[in-house]
Amino acid sequence: MNPPFPNRPLKVTLPKPQSRLSAFFLFLCAMVLAGGIGWLAVPGLVADWPLVGNAEPATQARFVSGRCKGKLVLHFCDITYDRRGPSGVVREESHIGFFELHVGSRSVRLMQQKGNPSRVASDIALDMYWNRVATAGLFIALFGGGGLVLLGQALRGQADPNARFRGLSGRLLQPVPVDLHGVESQDKTTWTWRYQPRGNGPALAPSFTQVLPVGTFPFVLDGEARTALAVTDAAGEALMLLDMPLSVVDLTDAERGALHAWRDGVAAPGLSAA
Repeated sequence: MNPPFPNRPLKVTLPKPQSRLSAFFLFLCAMVLAGGIGWLAVPGLVADWPLVGNAEPATQARFVSGRCKGKLVLHFCDITYDRRGPSGVVREESHIGFFELHVGSRSVRLMQQKGNPSRVASDIALDMYWNRVATAGLFIALFGGGGLVLLGQALRGQADPNARFRGLSGRLLQPVPVDLHGVESQDKTTWTWRYQPRGNGPALAPSFTQVLPVGTFPFVLDGEARTALAVTDAAGEALMLLDMPLSVVDLTDAERGALHAWRDGVAAPGLSAA
């Protein structure tokens, strides 16, 4: 029983690898994030360093406002205070980020460098100083390192693992059964399937590999997932797996329904799809 398949040219819509342009754009975004974190965190760390282990209650500063927001274990605090100086009152702000398991409100006390009331910080900023260093370093390394990886991808580009099947697009295609050998390799986003034309000895048959999104299975024709349905053109040199949703070619909903109905009606042991 032959599978019902449209007698018209079909467009192939296999997923494409990430382009160099998109990788370079993501690299720029990662560098902006790393630079932004550095710009926000590093000046405050440098300013607070002289007070670490060398602080006393502030005598010429007044707390104005403060707010802390938590995202799971990551906390951000914004503190505003007025400090009296030789030229009058100066309003200053402190923005800090750190990791901590904490729920509820916080109290804030302003501290100054011993003997130097012009250097003021909050007790939270000083208590969490090394935590802040580690937090800023972690995010800068995370975004900066990820950006360098993306830059490498942008410079060298990525080979298209499905390039040999894209030539089938716009041609008349016919279905053929293939012996499915399972997933050859996988990563976080893709599965690579290996298969070969049905009915040939494993040592003699040409084999193919095709990359599908992770979690996407071929259009299998038996309960043991040993046989799947592929398509090829008149030349028969490239066999492309159909996926279970039948999304790699531009079939109509009615055509997909007919193929699924045919699949449900055939008996795998005596399958004859060619």
